[in-house]
Amino acid sequence: MSFTETIFNKSIKDFKIDILIEYFTSEQEETDILEFKCGDVQIEDLYKEIAAFLNTEGGLIIVGSPREQRKSKGKIHKNICIGELTYTPFRSKDWLFQKIMSNITPPPTGIKIFEHIDDNGSIYMLDIPQSDTPPHQSNSDGRYYIRLECEAKPAPHGIIKALFNKRKNPILSTNIEILPINDNYDNITIDITNESNIPAEKVCFLINIFGVDKIENNKGIEKITANNISRHSYQYTSETILVKHINMGVEFKTKHYNSQYLIYVAYWSKDLDIENRVVIYNPKNEKIENEYNNKFDISEELKKIEYFK
Repeated sequence: MSFTETIFNKSIKDFKIDILIEYFTSEQEETDILEFKCGDVQIEDLYKEIAAFLNTEGGLIIVGSPREQRKSKGKIHKNICIGELTYTPFRSKDWLFQKIMSNITPPPTGIKIFEHIDDNGSIYMLDIPQSDTPPHQSNSDGRYYIRLECEAKPAPHGIIKALFNKRKNPILSTNIEILPINDNYDNITIDITNESNIPAEKVCFLINIFGVDKIENNKGIEKITANNISRHSYQYTSETILVKHINMGVEFKTKHYNSQYLIYVAYWSKDLDIENRVVIYNPKNEKIENEYNNKFDISEELKKIEYFK
């Protein structure tokens, strides 16, 4: 359940500005999951609040709340918000989202934004989930923050270290599809997919194909011979972030000897160790004869291929 639903019993997509106006007709206080910012807040001041929610339990930021008032009763003092909303000059939801993504490291995922625009300006609500990739840093001052006592406070070294240990990594998988074209040619497609909600940065893969005559229609593949063994090799590094269920890969046509050949794929990313996959394909019966993930000896696998016997 989102924080908008928890606090207002409404989802972001169903939220209306009237709900917020009604909410502030009575005194409201900030909590561990709720932060108020009046309309003249500087965008740089939001980054530490967002980072703090990401690094702690998540929460909701209202940008355009009434100005905070100090209320005292005896020795008890508290800050409350009540009254008219205060509008911000922030340009748009897209502009705000891009600013957040560019100024918090690593870039957060899952933030939902409600936007209301009229002649007075804009009102925003930021629904921020607890992050799977903590700790997050505010680039405006280079510091890590946590939510503590209803405030964003700099995180001590021990907490930063613990947050790094909580960080979850993406899950990458590879799919190898081989389609016969004729007796001498196959079409090969190799895709790398992110199976998790955690974005994968700097995804790389290496492809080596053993036991084929040549590779066509892909200029990035080169033929390499070492220790009397020839292979066709291709390596690629992506600068884009690979998100869930999005593929990246390569497709090419190979001319084979009408006998078994081996496809080796290694893939990794910024936060993920190298993983491997090997497929031995037989074009005579159009079947994968053997398939391995991670644990294998490629020299032993090559001995199973007629071309290297």
